[in-house]
Amino acid sequence: MNRGLHILILEDVPSDADLMEDELVEADIKFIPKRVATKASFVKALEEFSPEIILSDYSLPSFDGLSALKIAQEKCPEIPFIFVSGALGEEKAIELLKKGATDYVLKNRLSRLGPAVSRALNEVDERTERKRAEMALKESEIRYRTIFENTGTATIIIDENTMIVLANKEFERLSGYSRSNIEGKKGWMEFVVEEDQVETSSCKRPWEKKFKMPPHGYECRIVNRQGDILNVLTNTAVIPSTKRVVISLLDITERKAIEESLKKREQDLELKSQSLEDANTALKVLLKHREEDKASLEENVLANIKKLVLPYVENLKYLRLNDNQMAQLKIIETHLNDIISAFLHNLTSEYFGLTPREIQVANLVKEGKTTKEITQLLNISATAVDFHRKNLRSKVGIKNKKSNLRSHLLSLRS
Repeated sequence: MNRGLHILILEDVPSDADLMEDELVEADIKFIPKRVATKASFVKALEEFSPEIILSDYSLPSFDGLSALKIAQEKCPEIPFIFVSGALGEEKAIELLKKGATDYVLKNRLSRLGPAVSRALNEVDERTERKRAEMALKESEIRYRTIFENTGTATIIIDENTMIVLANKEFERLSGYSRSNIEGKKGWMEFVVEEDQVETSSCKRPWEKKFKMPPHGYECRIVNRQGDILNVLTNTAVIPSTKRVVISLLDITERKAIEESLKKREQDLELKSQSLEDANTALKVLLKHREEDKASLEENVLANIKKLVLPYVENLKYLRLNDNQMAQLKIIETHLNDIISAFLHNLTSEYFGLTPREIQVANLVKEGKTTKEITQLLNISATAVDFHRKNLRSKVGIKNKKSNLRSHLLSLRS
């Protein structure tokens, strides 16, 4: 022992106490002794000396060992109490042991004192270690029970026959049954939908060598007390050194419903997308046909103008027309040529918002006519011509630029 063992000696004969100490020294026990002989000094020593073992005579003039034993049991029941007496019969010794004494040694056999003290101390150490282990086990059980109850996930523990031996409050809520109707009364398979029992039954005998643990996080369906089918994500684990399995279940019924809804919406969107693609294809075909019809119509119109109109315009030139009439005829000829040229097509296709009058003014400007000439040809005021010229500059995008309107219109020929 590394430190001095506090030994309280209740003995009225100093020489007997000295013999006890000698025997303890012979037994190689390092100790600090304190001898008392009265009740008052004994009680005071228990409080102040804090003994780790008590050696007591059975008979004292003003006090006795049995009374000392009772006091020690009340104040410090864990401290070993050994009677060391000169005359102690076997029956009395057995009686004292039954009343709580740790051991007894006869004064004429003090050689037994050292082993008795060592044995008593070992018993104290074992008892202390056992209590510490029991306390640790109890604390561990409390800790894991707390985790089990407050994990937030429905959890059960099943035995080798899949009987549920423990269920937490979340499993009560999930299943609709109270614990008193689950634990020791219902098997895990009673909750599993019949079609899913093949996979989940694989956890029946996890302690066997050929056992294969179900996949981590596998899904199955269970039926609650109300008959509702719930989708759950299940995890299983074997409790070490036992034939029991812990199963945790996460309710994913709502998530599965959302997944199904999203899947249906995705399918609907695919159908609508396909329908729109088909409609778009049909529209492209129609637009192509329309462009072809438009092109055909334009060709017919241009061909008719060239064949049925322009020849008569040419004949009119040889009639006796005054200057004004001739000018009007030239305008008509110019406009007809523009119609069959790219200018008017480019002008109207690029600038959809032009009014008929603005198109007339644009043609005359392109021909180099002045404002005065345009007023005479169109029979409108100069203010009106300037108004249309201003609108044209705005609509063709040169309102605030120094670009020449006629130059811009001429560029549309290409």
